[in-house]
Amino acid sequence: MTVNARETNAATDETVDPQTRRPAKRASGPTRERLLEGAREAFAQRGFACTRVADVVALAGTSHGTFYTYFDDKRDVLLALTEEAASAIYGAAVAPLAKGQQGSAREALRARMAVFFRTYSEWWDVVRTSDHASAIHPEIDQLGARIRGSIVEQLCRVLALQREHGQVEQGLDPEIAAIALTAMVEEFASRWLALGRTVGPTEINQLAELWAGGLYGRGAARANYDAR
Repeated sequence: MTVNARETNAATDETVDPQTRRPAKRASGPTRERLLEGAREAFAQRGFACTRVADVVALAGTSHGTFYTYFDDKRDVLLALTEEAASAIYGAAVAPLAKGQQGSAREALRARMAVFFRTYSEWWDVVRTSDHASAIHPEIDQLGARIRGSIVEQLCRVLALQREHGQVEQGLDPEIAAIALTAMVEEFASRWLALGRTVGPTEINQLAELWAGGLYGRGAARANYDAR
């Protein structure tokens, strides 16, 4: 009998992976969350390379055996953290704006960037750890790249729609613009935070002006921007 593509050991009532015949990893629960928090703290303090499973379980208040109930190794736990960070950042980048935040192109961009940078800053420690670890574990970078690609795809759709409505230049290539603008914002956030600085209204306003000016021109301040 299978349960979500896995099997149950009748003797132990334990879910097992049908390929490895080993107990399947638990995918949720408060203990897993403590392990994730412990790993995040350990990575921030010691760096990925110097962090041991012993450091993670000590901070989480659990045992080695408990750790391996949820994760295969420290790479596995970093993948889980990276997925959480990337999903949060993606959500901030594409979530619909509240009615009060919609208005001119610059006002909407400013509001969206404020949400994006707040979320990016909250997850900066995980982003930094993932960047460092990706040289050893390229699958970590691949996960981030998939989320980044989703943001670009969403922005492409918005820009294509705006081009149809004459809100941006007809010669604009949505894919080129989406990749370039996404890279600008992400690279700025990474470099700025790496310097120990915070992203505030001055930085957000400057980036919104650069983005809106490149897409809409100076006369677009009064144009409505559909951020859905």
